[in-house]
Amino acid sequence: MDKTRELYRQYFLAEDRFLNHPLIPGYEQDVIIEMTQAGMNLAAYYGQLTAARNPLLQELFLRRVFFHLLETIQDNRQSRIFRRICLDYLYCPLLALKKLYGDNHTDKFLALKQNLLQLQHSSGL
Repeated sequence: MDKTRELYRQYFLAEDRFLNHPLIPGYEQDVIIEMTQAGMNLAAYYGQLTAARNPLLQELFLRRVFFHLLETIQDNRQSRIFRRICLDYLYCPLLALKKLYGDNHTDKFLALKQNLLQLQHSSGL
């Protein structure tokens, strides 16, 4: 139970830092990597073949990271550098979701891919 608690603590601290605090210029990449990695670690914990396996929670955290990055890219209040780095790290949760969905849920993956294509045309990055 301690491992789960620590993973959640790391994720929510990183998410809070990503969403709410003003960033010091030069540390944008650290904040994005920390949030992305913490979400991926939590999702991986629920994807293991153990008693803790829970594909719904795995998908939830992967989608949460994906949409946080996607929303930040669309937010013109964020700096162009921050938005660009988010775009560069969007592949991490996207590829993990593709692996999770496999051949069974291609419609879910195609919807995510469509969101990304729309963003690419509208963001100007």
